[in-house]
Amino acid sequence: MEKKSVGALAFLWLKDHRKSIVLYLVLMFLYCVVAALSKIPMGPIIYSTYVFGFIGIVICLWDYQKYVKKYHTLLNVYENRGISLEQLPISKNLIEETYQEILKALYDNQQAAKMQLGEQKTEMSDYYTLWAHQIKTPIAAMKLLLEQKEEQNGYMLETELFKIEQYVEMVLQYLRLESISSDLVLKPYSLQDIVRQAVKKYAMSFIGKKLTLQLEPFEETVLTDEKWISFVIEQILSNSLKYTQTGSITISVEDTEEETKLMIKDTGIGISPEDLPRICDRGFTGYNGRMDKKSTGIGLYLCKQVTTRLSHHLEITSVVGKGTIVTLGFRKNKKI
Repeated sequence: MEKKSVGALAFLWLKDHRKSIVLYLVLMFLYCVVAALSKIPMGPIIYSTYVFGFIGIVICLWDYQKYVKKYHTLLNVYENRGISLEQLPISKNLIEETYQEILKALYDNQQAAKMQLGEQKTEMSDYYTLWAHQIKTPIAAMKLLLEQKEEQNGYMLETELFKIEQYVEMVLQYLRLESISSDLVLKPYSLQDIVRQAVKKYAMSFIGKKLTLQLEPFEETVLTDEKWISFVIEQILSNSLKYTQTGSITISVEDTEEETKLMIKDTGIGISPEDLPRICDRGFTGYNGRMDKKSTGIGLYLCKQVTTRLSHHLEITSVVGKGTIVTLGFRKNKKI
C-alpha cells in the first residue's frame, strides 16, 4: 500500500464528503434566498452566512483531522501486520463495525489455516524423515549382498528390492491421498481378480516365510476403485505377513443382504486390546510397531482414509497370540 500525500488525503476527504458539503452549501443558499424574500436586512443575512461558513469550516477541519488520524492508524496496522487487530481504530458506525468483524473473522480463519498447514508440514516432515531411514535399510542390505557376489543372494536381493518398491508406493499414495476424489474410477470389479493380483505380488514373501495361503473361491462383484482398493488389500496382506511368523493367512468372503465382506485372517502375534481403538490413527504404531522398530503407523491410516472415501467398511478384530482378522465391507445396491 502506497502512503498518501497530504494533498492526496485532502482530495480523497473531499471526495468522500462531497455529498455532505454540497448539501450544506445548498442549505446555506436556500437560507439566504428565504431571508432575502422575507425582506430581512442584508447585514444580518451576511453575518449569519459568515457564522455558518465558519462553523462549517471548523467542522470540516475537525473531521479531516480525524480522517487523517484514522488513515495513519490503519496504515500502521498494514505496515506492521504482526500486531493485533485490536489496535484497529474504534468503529464509529454500524458499517465500520461490520467491516472490522469481517476482518477479524478472516484473520481467525487465516490463523486456523496457518496452524493446520503447520501441523501438516510437521507430520509430512516426520513421515519423510522416518521413510528415509526405512529405505536406507534395504538399500544398505542390497549393497552388502552385491559386494558378496554369492549366487544364493539372488532371492535376498529380490526381497530387499521389493521392500524398496513397497516404501516408494507407500509415499506416493500418501501424497495422492489429498486428491483422491479426483482420482477415483468407480465401477463393478471382480473381487477375486483384485485379491489374486495382490496375493501374486506377495507370493515371494509367502514362500520366503513358509506361510500357508488359504484362498477360498468366491465370485462376488463389488463396486469400487480397483487401484485404491488394491492398495488397501496389499497393505493388509503386508501387515499380516510382517507379524505372522508361522501358520497361515486365510482369505475368504462372506455375503450378507447389505454388504459383501472380504476377510483376511492371519495366525500372527495379534494386537493388544488397548491398541485396537487407535490402530488406524496417523503415526500410531502400538506395541507391535515399537517391537518392530520400523513401523511408520501410516499403512492402516491410509487404508482407513481410502475405505472411508470409497464408502467401504474397515473393521479389525484381534486376539494377542492367536491372530488378527481384517474385514473389508462393500455395500450392495447403493451408490458411493
